[in-house]
Order: sequence, then structure tokens, then C-alpha cells
Amino acid sequence: MKITSVDLTPVASMRETGHLSRHVIIRMHTDEGLIGLGEMSDVGDWGVMYNLDDVKGAYESLLIGKDPLAWRTITIAARSRLRMGGAIRAGFEIGLFDLVGKIQGQSVAGVFGGSLRDKWRVCYPIFRNYSREDAEANIARVNRRMKEGQDLFRLYHGGNVEADEIFLDGVKSSWGDQFVLKSLDFSGAHKWKRVVQALDVLLRYYRPFHLESVSDRRDLEGQYEVRKRIDLPISEHVSSLNQAYEFARHRYVDIFNISLSGAGGFTNALHVAQVADAAGLSCLVGTTQELSIGVAAQAMFGSVVENLDYPGDPTGGLLYESDVVKERIQYENGYVIVPEGPGLGMELDEEKVAAISEPLSSVS
Repeated sequence: MKITSVDLTPVASMRETGHLSRHVIIRMHTDEGLIGLGEMSDVGDWGVMYNLDDVKGAYESLLIGKDPLAWRTITIAARSRLRMGGAIRAGFEIGLFDLVGKIQGQSVAGVFGGSLRDKWRVCYPIFRNYSREDAEANIARVNRRMKEGQDLFRLYHGGNVEADEIFLDGVKSSWGDQFVLKSLDFSGAHKWKRVVQALDVLLRYYRPFHLESVSDRRDLEGQYEVRKRIDLPISEHVSSLNQAYEFARHRYVDIFNISLSGAGGFTNALHVAQVADAAGLSCLVGTTQELSIGVAAQAMFGSVVENLDYPGDPTGGLLYESDVVKERIQYENGYVIVPEGPGLGMELDEEKVAAISEPLSSVS
């Protein structure tokens, strides 16, 4: 079997928060009719958009005429050709391994030796409270999700401690300890001393499983300063083997937050997880807020990581108003269900794709 062509289709889907996210759906065609499905997820993160003609050309230079089962040589070449990694290489590997699983008649997890778990716990994101109005809207969001059986949440801190207090106090009054805070996420956007000051207030309401990105990303020592003062594990996004080595060597963090978009696909993400395991550190599966194809890939990744010691973040299947598959990724009482194969276990719905297809643009 040979890969014959690649199609890239940009789509846009609205989050329930009103934010429009852009993604690219990937189809890898073969001479025997099988199609590998991939996703470049939430591609507007950096404020500019990819040139899809150029991306398509790069993909085809790596894939046309190749046997998908020779995936090791293909992914090695892709790590060289697509050095920037990120969503471009993640989408490439998601599509490739979906195709490999379909050829072999097994799930993507099976391609990597089989699932260790058929579901794993995930949290729902509560985005930044900049005002009382934001806090009240987020309280309503929690109320709805709690009634649906989703009891685990992650709170992004936006710098307004008073607004976060309004949110946490409102949730505490309504749900008490039924509401579980998975993490307080500071997004690497605040000086570590400001983080410690905020935590002195916010931890009076709930004690999360861990803290995330607790200092300015240029100040790695700041993470250690927070740890010395706050007795909670600290997680950080790790996307490269160099980062993984530095974090493991200096013990800057306790948990590697690994997403396929951050790491640039399955192969590098698994290498990063293995570095954490060798150093006795933990992992969690992060997110850039994917549609169902991307979440399915994240679910597969989480199912094969041995040191997955903390709940993860991929809840895009709940977050977006529109999706591109016939049946969305499934969640049950706060767990993402690992799809059954072959491949990612996702089937594209061409009408849904057409309904939300629009050119990539960095201008809203």
C-alpha cells in the first residue's frame, strides 16, 4: 500500500465561551482506498496562520509513494523536515498512525503495544476571570457541567485574584467538596512572587492536585522558589527532549505536561514521557483544545503512557459547539473514553466538515 495524496481542510469551530478556534483536518489517501485522518488543532495560538499550500507540499514530499507501515523512517524524516514541530508535525503523525492502525486492523494504541487503560480522568477548563461578570458566567458553566457528571476542573488565573475569589466562593457555596480542583494554571505569565501572593488567597478555598506553570517562562528557578513555599506538585509543559532533560536534571517540576501538539506528535511525546519515567517523574496529558480527532489521538497517547499519574486536560469534545466526525469523542463521569479501533476510531462527517470549513485567517 502506498500513500498517493494529501488533503488539508481548514475549519473553524466556536467554543462555548464564544472564542472561535481554527483547526485543519488532514486526509492521507492511499492507492487501496484507506484514508488516514489527522488534525492540526487550535492553530491560531501564535497569532499568525500557516500557509496550507506550503504545509501540503511538505507533507507530500514526505509521504507520496511511501508505505505507511514504514512509519519509523517516515517520522524520523518528518522530525528533520518539519523541525518546528507543533501542530504541523502533530497533525502529520496523527494522520499517519490512524492510517497504520487501519491497515493493521487495530487501534493506534495497539500500534504502540496496546492500551494500559480504556479510560482516564480529565478536567474541564475554566478560563480566566478578569471581572465579576466572568466569574459569574464561569460559576454557571460549572453548575451545568457538575449536573452532567463532570466534577473535575482546571482554573486559569488571569491576574485578578478578587475575581477568582468570587468564582471559588460561589462554587464552594453551591457544591462544597463535590467540586474538585485539578489544577491552578498560571500559564507562565506571572512573576513567581505574584504567584505566591495569589496562592496565599486562592488555596483557602480549594487545594488542587497540582499547580501549573507557576513562574515567568524565562525564570525556571522561579518554579523552584514556588515549590519551596507551597507544598504542592508543580507541572510544566514539556515539548522537547532538551526541555525534558533539563527539567529532569534540575528537578524544576514534578509533572511533565505533554500534549501531541506541543511535542509534535506521538513519537516525540512518547520519548518525553520516557525521560520523565526514567527520572522518576510523573506525566499528564495536556491540551491545546482539540476537536474530536485530536482528542482521540490524545486519548490514545494517554492510554499507553506508563507514568500517567495525574488527570489530563483534553475536553475539546465538550467545549466546541461544532465538530467534524459522525460521533464525537465520548466522555463519561469525568473520564475520556479511549476509542476502539481501527486507527483513531473516528469517522469523518463530510457535511459537518463543509458546514464549518473556511480559510485560515489570523484576522477575526
